Amino acid sequence: MANLQVSALHKSYGNVKVLDGIDLDIASGEFLVLLGPSGCGKSTLLRIIAGLEDESAGDVLIDGKSIAHLPPAKRGIAMVFQSYALYPHLTVRGNMALVLKQAGYSKEEIEARVAESARALELEPLMDRKPSELSGGQRQRVAIGRAIVRDPKVFLFDEPLSNLDAALRGQVRLEIAQLHQRLSATMVYVTHDQVEAMTLADRIVVMNGGEIQQIGTPRDLYEHPANLFVAGFIGSPAMNFVAIEKIAGGSAVLVSGASQVLPAGLPKTHGAATLGVRPGGCKILGATSKTKGMAGEVLLEEYLGDATYVHVRLDSGENIVVREDPAKRHAPGARVTIEMDPAAIHLFDAATGKRLD
Repeated sequence: MANLQVSALHKSYGNVKVLDGIDLDIASGEFLVLLGPSGCGKSTLLRIIAGLEDESAGDVLIDGKSIAHLPPAKRGIAMVFQSYALYPHLTVRGNMALVLKQAGYSKEEIEARVAESARALELEPLMDRKPSELSGGQRQRVAIGRAIVRDPKVFLFDEPLSNLDAALRGQVRLEIAQLHQRLSATMVYVTHDQVEAMTLADRIVVMNGGEIQQIGTPRDLYEHPANLFVAGFIGSPAMNFVAIEKIAGGSAVLVSGASQVLPAGLPKTHGAATLGVRPGGCKILGATSKTKGMAGEVLLEEYLGDATYVHVRLDSGENIVVREDPAKRHAPGARVTIEMDPAAIHLFDAATGKRLD
């Protein structure tokens, strides 16, 4: 285990900024996930930590000592890539042992480390098979085992589940979580999949445009997003957004013309803003309701067994998704009125996108 720090890190390719002043302090034994859309800089940051790319400015430190000048093999870091990168002519045992042979370990030490890693990942029945005889999930476990045998200070994962189908992703995700619990190792994990981030991370770093948008626990990010980007990126289905003309007396006047009571902790007066509410914070009351809620037309129902998500186009032109009791049906084209739970409402400044508290 080791503490990993990234200090004032910048990366540019010519005039194009990829990372713009990244600061991170990752505690020993922490599972940190870098989350963001494609092109946000998360994989570049991981590769700089690993020593596979050079930073334009800034530093990377392990336990307070700079490693930015060291080659990848000397950093005490092991990386698991999106592609398994296994040697097809070697068995599972051979793939896991190769890195130790190259490092000059004794035969006894190699056998002991490989056996220990195989037990941790439940690979023992597969040790004499070659990669072509393994499933995708098994190959990824071998790639992880190859990293474990090195006994690194820090593990880096670069979207390791993206090549797996949905069922295998769930299985290997659980195995990675259990592995972290057993090893108590410092892990940095890159993904664009928020489900992976929410289920694996101690903390999540949400990135966009080469900058950190917010750092926090999965619950912090879901319940208290710092800005519109985080609010829209975290959560599936995504948070609904409705434009507000003004806030007066603790009530919001929506662009649709409806009025919405706000929680006591939110601003009493404000100009243009954006109201955010998750699908579970909305309720469909029906077209004949006398509420002052938002009127609209049903576009689509998505039945998922334990819930139904109803897509509604408001009369103001905005689309909104409502989590509904699956026993209730709403046909496309039906007129409905939607009410929002005041306790579920988030407010964001219309100009800056920052959260209003």
